[in-house]
Amino acid sequence: MAATTLPFPSTGRWRRWLPALAWTLALGGLAAILLWHIESVQTARGIQGGFGFLFQPAGFRISESLLDITPEDPYWMSIAAGLVNTLTVAAVAIPLATVLGLGLGLLCLSRNPWSARCAAAIIAPLRNTPVLLQLFVWYGLLLRLPDLRQAWSPLPHLLLSNRGLALPAVHGWLPYAAAAAAALALGGFARRRWGNPALYAALAGALLAWILLPPMRIDLPVRRGLGLQGGWQPSIEFAALTIGLVVFHAAYIADIARAAVRAVPLGLVEAGQALGLKPRSVLRLVIAPYAARVALPPYANQCLALVKNSTLAIAIGYQELMAVINTAITQTGLALEGIALAVMVYLGLALALGGGLSAWNARNTRHGPGDTHGARLGERPSWNAAGERSGWLPSAALAAVLGLILWRLLEWALLGAVWRGDPAACAAAAGACWAAVGENLPLLFFGTMAQVDRAPALAACAALLAGVALALTPSRIRPTTRAALFAVLLGAAISALSGWPWGGAAIGPQRWGGLLVTLILAISALLAAVPLAFALALLRRSHNRSASLAAAGLIEAVRGVPLVTQLLFASFVLPMLLGGGVSKFAMALAALTLHTACLLAEVLRGALQAIPPGQMMAARALGMPAAMAYGSVIWPQARRIAAPAALGVFVGAVKDTSLVSIIGVFDVLGAAKAVVAGTDWRPYHVEVYLAVAALYFAASVALSRVARAMEGKSGRA
Repeated sequence: MAATTLPFPSTGRWRRWLPALAWTLALGGLAAILLWHIESVQTARGIQGGFGFLFQPAGFRISESLLDITPEDPYWMSIAAGLVNTLTVAAVAIPLATVLGLGLGLLCLSRNPWSARCAAAIIAPLRNTPVLLQLFVWYGLLLRLPDLRQAWSPLPHLLLSNRGLALPAVHGWLPYAAAAAAALALGGFARRRWGNPALYAALAGALLAWILLPPMRIDLPVRRGLGLQGGWQPSIEFAALTIGLVVFHAAYIADIARAAVRAVPLGLVEAGQALGLKPRSVLRLVIAPYAARVALPPYANQCLALVKNSTLAIAIGYQELMAVINTAITQTGLALEGIALAVMVYLGLALALGGGLSAWNARNTRHGPGDTHGARLGERPSWNAAGERSGWLPSAALAAVLGLILWRLLEWALLGAVWRGDPAACAAAAGACWAAVGENLPLLFFGTMAQVDRAPALAACAALLAGVALALTPSRIRPTTRAALFAVLLGAAISALSGWPWGGAAIGPQRWGGLLVTLILAISALLAAVPLAFALALLRRSHNRSASLAAAGLIEAVRGVPLVTQLLFASFVLPMLLGGGVSKFAMALAALTLHTACLLAEVLRGALQAIPPGQMMAARALGMPAAMAYGSVIWPQARRIAAPAALGVFVGAVKDTSLVSIIGVFDVLGAAKAVVAGTDWRPYHVEVYLAVAALYFAASVALSRVARAMEGKSGRA
């Protein structure tokens, strides 16, 4: 009688799945322990966890939303109103940023040197200063607008004042939009399936539905007493957020558009010209479709970044999704549940928007890239976007406009400015009040640090700045000498803050403020992010499927969630995990390090993929262990390949340090907010924020120049 064998997996298969099972159990167990610890902390504080709070009355009002929300409505309705506000900002800002970015990009490609230099002068400060700082500048400028009685009206029934913008509102448009969308979708399907007669039938049905729908109604804003009635009246916070996001991301979209047009093969353009097409037809029929294929992936990243940057509205008082969730967390104490909601919503928005743009990209590229060989338009210096030479009249008109703008700026910033004095002297002048910066330099440099701590802090700042200058200076100093100088400068900074060996008192992170916080935060986050990014990149490329999926999940989750949400997570949840006693500086440093490491990990992963596999095989064939092979062969090549893109990540990390003021870290931007919070210098907040912007601009430009130098070296190599 034959023995019966059960179909158990073989020992080899079990051994192959054991590492994956171990990783899964370890990660699941760690997550369960962390969740249990957070729930126990909340229970000890008398807080009942769970998502049941969503159905309780919120108790606060949403001051501005397309949904009518009262304090008696539950939390989920308030969160929905915040989500609608976020989507409204995105729906308004993305098209405007696209149009403005395309215009700036085409100006950069112009033969007219005035146009190209003007566009470059506009793009440079927008790219190299933090978006949060720009929001404060726009908010301050809009607050300087005249009051409602003297509101500016550039068009009929359009009013702009320090209360916001008043526009005509169209009621009942949603059914018409739905009918138009249905007609387009059904018409396209019917034409592909049954031909033109079905298309005409679908359009006739849509026209009939359009006629039967109730008429739309236009509501015009009118003055009533001391206020306005009717129309759509977005607040000054909405206007500042929208303008700030539009101009900031338009600068990046301009570079994307310029690079995409320069990447068009020259042969395609010459073929269009050979067919007798006019220059504008070549631009519309040949250049634009090809450039759209090239520009769509980075453009999708900018759209996602704009949606994530809308969370910065929490700093200027606009109640979008993150601001509403933050209010709910403050009221209920349910930090884990609130942050989990924010993460789910933002990841859902990122997947929806990214998936839609990816589908559009796949549709545009389904026929292949076409001619990808030969010269590109960027290699032909005599070409411009219009394909025609600019006459003297447009150049003269542009020069006149630029001259007038520059004269006004010169008159405001220098000729009529007040450099010293009190607020009364500034109030009597017509120019900028730089005295607001000069009189508050100690607060900007040192924050609220005591007088006895300012000299050691200044010495530490000088040592750190010298170290940064040494790192960015492309000199011929030997590596050993450079490392020794770094050690000396770092030791000087540590000695100044610790008080050893000269016997001074130690200055802890709780007492840091101003420029010292910004420098230490930026340098520490970058230094800690590099090894973590390298580890994440190696894990994501690992043959262990569980380790690779865990690293990929962490990287994509961090990249898809706004940094503001991560900072709030660190501020609310980290004290629960670590039992309290965590300084705000440590929370901010943890969030910035993880965010920078995940962005840098993708850069390093791309660099590692660019190294031929034979390099590793040759190193192992010579008897090198894996660690030595990575350190001696792979890492030097990956560092050289990734250097330009990595420095771009570093520029973003330096600008991201401005966001720590949202959780109460007193950095340079926090000190600037403290300056303008006083009644004396409040009218001159634009000058204070511009001074802080100059600091970030200088740091970003220095890093950008190093990135371009390294890119040139790698290109020559």
